[in-house]
Amino acid sequence: MIVEDYLNLPFPHVMAGISPALSVWEGQRLDLCISRLLADEPVQHIIGHCTFCGHTFSVNPSVLIPRPETEQLVSMAMSLPALPEHAVVMDACTGSGCIAVSLKKEKPEWQLYACDASTEALQTARENATLNETDIAFSQVDVLSSERPTGPFDIIVSNPPYVMDKEKTSMEPRVLKHEPHMALFVPDDNPLIFYKAIAAWGKQSLNPGGWVVVEINPLLAEETSDIFTHQGYENCEIINDIFGKQRFIRCQK
Repeated sequence: MIVEDYLNLPFPHVMAGISPALSVWEGQRLDLCISRLLADEPVQHIIGHCTFCGHTFSVNPSVLIPRPETEQLVSMAMSLPALPEHAVVMDACTGSGCIAVSLKKEKPEWQLYACDASTEALQTARENATLNETDIAFSQVDVLSSERPTGPFDIIVSNPPYVMDKEKTSMEPRVLKHEPHMALFVPDDNPLIFYKAIAAWGKQSLNPGGWVVVEINPLLAEETSDIFTHQGYENCEIINDIFGKQRFIRCQK
């Protein structure tokens, strides 16, 4: 990624020894990149962007780097049954805006809203909406507060914080050092706090038959599903990700 994106050289040509020799300046840039990689800085931060659902997104330390498995969340939202043609969608805890922007790119007739508690994340999300030429209504909203938009929505989609504090010891340094803890972690004594809030929000703001689609912690799949079931949601389903882990829940009001 560094060779191809940062130095603008075809990697196969470099490996085959048929690319031009690096200039002194290019060599210095490469050395700097290697130093940053060795300091556990994510390559996406070094080059400044990543690809998600085939689209380019700017990333920085204020937002999570979009993960490949989250692309499945976008696909799930688009394939929900019995949606109106002009569905109204809220992307809660939008971060980089990758979910909302990807949905709008694939479903331009949908009306997309997105919110986050972080001012810096919203700035990045707005930049990504502009970069991808999508019209999305962003707002600064703390999902855990009672001051949430009332919609009505046809879908609430979210990849909220769900990693328990005790899981930090098993995580990679590049994540712990360079990605926002606010977007990652929840307290060990209340790890499902965001799902409780989203379930309550959906009961208040979803149209009848509307859907909640969320990414979850595989360690707490059944407990998370129970939250939505106990709130009266129907058709609650735990879905595996591309790696075979219980990663998503979809359910219907």
